[in-house]
Amino acid sequence: MPSDDSPSMGDTVPVSPIGTESSSAPTATRRRPLLAAVIVGVVLVLIAVLLVIADNVARSVVRDAIASELGTALPIERGSDVAVEIGGSSMLAQIAVGRLERIEVTADAVDFGKISGAADAVLTGVPLDRSQPADSVTIDFSVPEDQLVNLADNLSGIPLDTISIDGDEILLETDVRVFGIPIPISVGIAPGAADGQLTFDPNSLSVGQATVTADRMRRMLGPVAGAVLETRSFCIAEFLPEAFTLESADIRRNELVVRLAADTVILSDEALEQVGACPA
Repeated sequence: MPSDDSPSMGDTVPVSPIGTESSSAPTATRRRPLLAAVIVGVVLVLIAVLLVIADNVARSVVRDAIASELGTALPIERGSDVAVEIGGSSMLAQIAVGRLERIEVTADAVDFGKISGAADAVLTGVPLDRSQPADSVTIDFSVPEDQLVNLADNLSGIPLDTISIDGDEILLETDVRVFGIPIPISVGIAPGAADGQLTFDPNSLSVGQATVTADRMRRMLGPVAGAVLETRSFCIAEFLPEAFTLESADIRRNELVVRLAADTVILSDEALEQVGACPA
């Protein structure tokens, strides 16, 4: 006889859907790590962007500070454009170690006495503490052809008609009178450097269309030859910080290029104000 608790044939027994609870839990579990990974990725990207922005801001601030310092430390003309580029690794990393790896500076108008030109400087191992020395500083000072007229008195002892650049020489042209007769001559001058001075050494000589030797020129011109053939100089040391040396002078790209250099040089205001001296 059936028990009273047994369901009758007409009753419906509820049945839970197979797999409903077991399938939803793992899906939620899988979504949580994926969401966390996305959040971490976004945060890392934001940090990277902020670091790049901070690095660029730091580089810009340091670049402007260097340009301002150079404007007062070097004989740069007022209003001259000064461009500064900081090389090497991350700016923040360089600031952290207190030393800038490489600085490149370009100024389009720099004065050294009576000559003016553009300057390109490269500084390496520059400490943020200005009482400490930089590893090296190299400056290429480029004097354009039209500025050479300002050196006329240092190039020759006679009046000159024209001064130009021809190949790797400075070409001087003039007329010299011998017994009242004008003789056109041209002298090729080789620039050089010695003892803090630019030197100008006669290298090639021409009379009219003929090339002559120095001895023949002396015979032809007599006492005038000394003024034409003498090696002359222009002292640049008195316009430079004492720590800098005049390394070389030559002709490049139709300009007189003077190279200045210093190793383990302190770039403080006091050090830069101490200029060199010319030979007595």
